[in-house]
Amino acid sequence: MMETFALDITESTKTLFETMIMMDLNHDVASMADNTQIKTDVIGMVSFTGKCPGVIALFCSKTFSIKVASKILMSELNDFTSDVKDAIGEIANMIAGNVKTKLIAKYGDMHLSIPIVITGEGLSITAVNNHPMVAETTLSCFSKEPWLMMPFVSNNEKFSVGLLLRESNK
Repeated sequence: MMETFALDITESTKTLFETMIMMDLNHDVASMADNTQIKTDVIGMVSFTGKCPGVIALFCSKTFSIKVASKILMSELNDFTSDVKDAIGEIANMIAGNVKTKLIAKYGDMHLSIPIVITGEGLSITAVNNHPMVAETTLSCFSKEPWLMMPFVSNNEKFSVGLLLRESNK
C-alpha cells in the first residue's frame, strides 16, 4: 500500500515541479520515518479528514524555498519573506490536492485544511509524552505514527514530501 502512496506522491510532485515551477526533479527511494525526528527549516503542511485522516507535508530548507518561490513568482527573491511562505503553502496544497484525489479512491471522501507553513531556528518544541526538545538550527517534527517520506533533489537541493496516515474506526 505504501508503495502506491509513494508513487502517487512522486508523480504529483514531479508533475508540479516540472510543469508549473519549471524545475527538474529527481527522486530517491521512499522510506518510513518511524519514531524519528524530521529536521528541517521549513514545513508546508496540509491536513485532511475522513476515514483515513492525516497530513501531507513538504520539508525543505529556507534556501530551497526561496529558489522555488522565485520560480513561481517569476522574480528573483533573496530573503525569506511572506511571499516565500505563501509559495511553500501553495506547493504543499497542490501536492495534497493531487494525492487526495488518489486517496479518495481507496478511503472515500476527504476534506483538506488550508495550508500551514512553519519556519524557524532554535525553537523549543514539546514532543510526544511532553518531553521537551530544543532544535539548535532546524525545526523538528515529532509523531507517534511513522511518516512515509519521499526524498527529492532539484538544483542540488534536497527536500522531502511526507505523508502521515492513520485509519480511523469511523
